Amino acid sequence: MKFRFAVRTFIVVLLTVGGLSSAIAQEDNTEAENTVRIIKLETAIRQLSGQIEELQFANRKLEEQIKQIQTVAAGPTVPAPTKATPIETNAGAGPIDLMAVAKGGSSAPPPETLAAQAANAKANPAPPEPAVPQDAKSDFAAAKSLFRSGDFAGSAAALQQFLQTWPKDPSVTEATLLLGDAEYRQKRYAEAAQNYLKIAQATPVSPSAPLAFVKLGDALVSMGQKTQACATYAEFGKRFSDAEAALKARVEKAKAGAGC
Repeated sequence: MKFRFAVRTFIVVLLTVGGLSSAIAQEDNTEAENTVRIIKLETAIRQLSGQIEELQFANRKLEEQIKQIQTVAAGPTVPAPTKATPIETNAGAGPIDLMAVAKGGSSAPPPETLAAQAANAKANPAPPEPAVPQDAKSDFAAAKSLFRSGDFAGSAAALQQFLQTWPKDPSVTEATLLLGDAEYRQKRYAEAAQNYLKIAQATPVSPSAPLAFVKLGDALVSMGQKTQACATYAEFGKRFSDAEAALKARVEKAKAGAGC
């Protein structure tokens, strides 16, 4: 009996010691894992700190470059002379106007008399004020008058200004067509074709579209683009079968001349 009791007691002790050893081993493993994690975190933090320092250094360099560019763009600063310390020229001359020198003007002292100021104003008259647009009707009438007088370049310039100033005026289509004519008279056939094409392709279809198609074909013929011109005349026949007889006759004559 005593022997059995001793054996049981020994087994219990062994189990207890084994359990304690396992718990200690697990605890040691946990501490080791925590240590590894801490080391990894510290390494990551050091790497991030180094990256932040690099970014801060790059940011400072960028700010310095921007300041240098701004300084160069602003140009040298010329201090204006004060009344207390005027900068004198050679003997007998008045103070130099540094602001005028910086702007590229004369360094001579300003005129001292009204007569000198008047003479200076007469010798250097002020530039005329830019023309103020009147109204769309007057501007278009002036452009058409230039065209009728044979000033096709002046008319083209006036019509371009009209189209920019009055883009929603009812006369825009007529003005565009006339601009094409003014360009055509100057043998600027490509520019003329572009204006005719704007009307020909407009949506909704403009009442001026049939005439624009015919003039577009004429401009293409003048450019040496006879194949495209013949295609344009053919498209005219498809789209505007009910066009005026005089316009149809014009197309047939143009087709014959182009060899369509």
